[in-house]
Order: sequence, then C-alpha cells, then structure tokens
Amino acid sequence: MAARYRVIHETRYSYSTSVTSARQLAHLSPRVTSWQHVLSHRLEIEPQPSEIETDRDFFGNEIVRLSIDRAHDTLAARAESIVEVEEHAPANDTSSPPWEAALGAPGVWGPGVELDVEQYRVASPAVPLLAASREYARTSLRAGRPWLEAILDLTRRIKADFSYDTKATTVATRVAEVLEHRSGVCQDFAHLMLSCLRSNGLPARYVSGYVLNVAQPERQRTTGADASHAWVAAYCPALGWVAFDPTNGKIADTEFVTLGWGREFSDVTPLRGVVLGAASQTLSVAVSVESIGASEATTGVTAAQIDRR
Repeated sequence: MAARYRVIHETRYSYSTSVTSARQLAHLSPRVTSWQHVLSHRLEIEPQPSEIETDRDFFGNEIVRLSIDRAHDTLAARAESIVEVEEHAPANDTSSPPWEAALGAPGVWGPGVELDVEQYRVASPAVPLLAASREYARTSLRAGRPWLEAILDLTRRIKADFSYDTKATTVATRVAEVLEHRSGVCQDFAHLMLSCLRSNGLPARYVSGYVLNVAQPERQRTTGADASHAWVAAYCPALGWVAFDPTNGKIADTEFVTLGWGREFSDVTPLRGVVLGAASQTLSVAVSVESIGASEATTGVTAAQIDRR
C-alpha cells in the first residue's frame, strides 16, 4: 500500500529593521528514494530572489541557493509538495542477524567498504561519541540480540525515558545535557539515538522530514506532527537502512515524508543563511501534512504552477 500527501511548509523571518541583502540555503524539496516519489514540488520566495540555483549537497539531498539583493523587512518561503510513500519498513518480527554484525571500526576503511555507510559511523559536531550514550544503549544491545529487536528496543526506551518538552532545549543543546535532563524535542532525541548507536560502533544517520498526525479519537496523537520532524535511520548489512522514530517509539514507515538526511540537524536545516543589516529577527514556521487521494494529486495543477514534477 502507498500513501499520498500534500505537504505545505511555510517559513517566515521578520526583521526589526530592513536588511539590505540575504543569502539563503533551503532544504525544502522532498527526497526522491526507492520508496518515496515526488509527484510535484513548488517553492515560492518573497521577496523574489535575484538569483536562484538548484543543486545537490554532499549527501545527495536537493538544495536551493537563494540570493536577495534588495532591502526587505520580511523573508517568506512557502514549499508545497505532493509525495507518494510506499511501504518499506520491515515488520517488527522480521529476522535479522545479531546487532554485532553491523559493527565496524570507525575510520578503518579497506577494499569493498561502503563509504556511504562508514561516514555515519563516526562522530559529528552535534553527535559526539560519549561513554554515557554507549552505556545507555547497552541495555538494548545485549550480546547476540537480533539487530532489529535491539534497535527497536532502544527506540522505545528513549520514548519511555524522555519527556517531549518544547521549552526544555534549544538548537544548541548538547547530547550530554539531554541525557542528564531527560527531556527535549525530536531533534534532541534523534541526536541522542545517533550518539548511542555510533558510540557503540553502529552506523546511523539523521533524517529530516514530516510525520502525518493521527487525528482519530481512538488513537494517540503523533508527537512532532504539524512541524518539521526528525528521526534516525540505522544500517544493518542484511536489511539495509531502516528508519526509527525515537520521539514516538516506533519504526518509521508510510506516515513519514523524508526531506533529506545527513550526519545531524545542521546538514539538513530547512532554511538557513546570512543577512546584511543590523537587525534582530523573529522566526515563525507552519507545517501542514494532509493525506490525499490519487485524483487530488493532479487536479488543478499545471506545468506553469509547478517547478518540478
């Protein structure tokens, strides 16, 4: 089964006084993968950029570089995408080798080594290798335990042991602080899980995107919905990359829309850049993820309206 979604991501910077120019880098285009198909994508920027360039970053994510060379007191970016996501997650009881099968020596690369895997085994600025992270994960990583069972157990323990609190952390909060205070948001929990896995020699990458909110009365609301979301993909030689959401304690599947991935949050920040001018700024972000039918995915859409189809 496949699911189709309309995703709208609106970002607005308001400046206390006019700035004279801006340079921005946007990660707002959903990534095309074997399980995710981008049916349409449109990015609108106000004020209109004087230069705009589409490219791919080191990790293969689509990026847009923007230059605005006139005075402005607000900068607004609106990305609207229609994506189709196919089932791709293994069942919870899928057979897998012992977790030790995914072990490796960071930085030791010989013939046949997959560098796209190995680069996610080492530390990065926001994801250090910590003794405390290693020890926290050891409860899940018992000797000989199947890889999928072990990683899913770690995912669920983070959900159970840590409180979701939007006021507990900032983008600069370190993994060690999250471990100490046991609270944070999806970005923190993803960084924590990455540190737990990498500190034990296991490759894992940061995934940025969106998650559909579950609105049915009989089901629990999905934490992190109605905003950008973050989760983790870990690598198993027998299964490949499998996505886990520590914020919600589950394997990620069709309700998750992937924007991109990297070592950590800073590699896939939705919108970041620099402005020229002595002004303070206020940031507001609004995200909508709507489940749609196949007929709605193309109705009323013309080539002139869509930048990429």
